[in-house]
Amino acid sequence: MPATACVQLKRIARDFLEALEDPNDPTKARAVASADLSVTHESYPPTEGLEQFLSGWAKAKQFMPNFRMEVVDMVAEVDASGSGGKVWVFSKVTGGGGGTDRDSIDMISINSEGQVLLAWL
Repeated sequence: MPATACVQLKRIARDFLEALEDPNDPTKARAVASADLSVTHESYPPTEGLEQFLSGWAKAKQFMPNFRMEVVDMVAEVDASGSGGKVWVFSKVTGGGGGTDRDSIDMISINSEGQVLLAWL
């Protein structure tokens, strides 16, 4: 993905987050994320590999069926190489564990092929 534009990076990040809305259909998530995806979350052990993450996410959604992540804003930066980059996602999270709404800042790293490679959610 040469000369990745910030707009493209934001679209990929949004596509990834939207793909997680239906944990029973991981097709879209597989289309935008690398098989080598690594995800770190503040209150769970890190996951290595897309399939491990999707499996854990499906289980988490069973306990949080009303979980929603409303994107408020995004900031993107293209890597110095000109392809790939990072997106910071500012969102409002509702329906999570504990029943409290909260603001969230998450970071998503996108590789030169336009796939989500790392996520700190």
